[in-house]
Amino acid sequence: MKAKIRRLPLVIFGIFSLFCLILLFSFRVSTAFAEWFSLYPARFVRLFLGAISSVFPFSLFEILIALFIFYLLFLLFLIFFCLTRRKKGKKAPRLFAFLMVVPIVLVSVLDLFVLSFASSYHRESTSSHMALATDQIEKEDLFFALESLVEIVNISAQDIEKNEKGESIPPDFDTVREKVNEAASLFGKRNSFYQNKGYLGKTFLSSPFLTYTHLSGVFGFFTGEANVNTNYPHFIVTASLAHESAHARGIAPENECNFLSMVILIESEDAYLRYCGASYLLDDFISACKKTDKEKTTSVLQNLDPTFYRDMAYYSAFFEPYRDSFSSKVANTANTNYLKAMGQKDGVLSYSRIVELTAAYFQKNKT
Repeated sequence: MKAKIRRLPLVIFGIFSLFCLILLFSFRVSTAFAEWFSLYPARFVRLFLGAISSVFPFSLFEILIALFIFYLLFLLFLIFFCLTRRKKGKKAPRLFAFLMVVPIVLVSVLDLFVLSFASSYHRESTSSHMALATDQIEKEDLFFALESLVEIVNISAQDIEKNEKGESIPPDFDTVREKVNEAASLFGKRNSFYQNKGYLGKTFLSSPFLTYTHLSGVFGFFTGEANVNTNYPHFIVTASLAHESAHARGIAPENECNFLSMVILIESEDAYLRYCGASYLLDDFISACKKTDKEKTTSVLQNLDPTFYRDMAYYSAFFEPYRDSFSSKVANTANTNYLKAMGQKDGVLSYSRIVELTAAYFQKNKT
């Protein structure tokens, strides 16, 4: 009887996990169901997890990952210890209970992923929600977007602080994350597909190490936290906060989060946010436009505020030591495989699809 009672929690856990797997399959076969689930049940889970983690001033996601790694190391030590004891003919401690922790934790994390975030990979696209005609982009649309981004950079650059080198200076991190969170909430109130409530972003304690992986931020789906690498230049950090906030508010595809981070920032009334949002995408647009018409691109950029060039020069110099690290190749491969598993066939290449989305956005809002 006691054995059956002990097994009951595992049976319930197994049934619940099976239910989550059925949900995951349902998201893949029904866009409408995935859309509904992301907007309502998953939204509740994300907000619940975010409310718990917001109590902690540090990244709970990062701490839990570190604790799990330490537990795995402890487990390896324990296995080695047991094998040594048995070789000496001595009684070794039972390992089963310690070993069972690992699959239970992993399956629990998978269940939380399904309940909080998996549906967001299979919902309607942002282009559909915002009625953006990405299949009708012409050369003129591309250059109109470039000119619009240059104009935003030029106007906002006049109202932000700069150092003696002419590089932009940010407000303190707490102020930035509050402004980004407010801008994201205001965007959500204007757009029903985007969650209008969220929590402040967190910084990684391991930011200097993470830079070697080229990760500028991570959404911790099992804690509901938008985490950013604050070792990057401030304008990248600000855009990453908006990007990870989009994940935390129910948007999964990377290209859509990149695009929405730009929109959220440039639609803000704050000059610093607008500068960061436009600067974040401008480099991509310059590359895309040069491939289309190099001479015209050069002409448009003649009036670009020098603050942008100074910031990009600073970023290039900062990033050089991290550019070809082994960690970045491993992280890139892992991220590509993860994105493909979630249905994004282009993997990390999906990050660059924002050019079409942005061109369509400026075309739709042309006055």
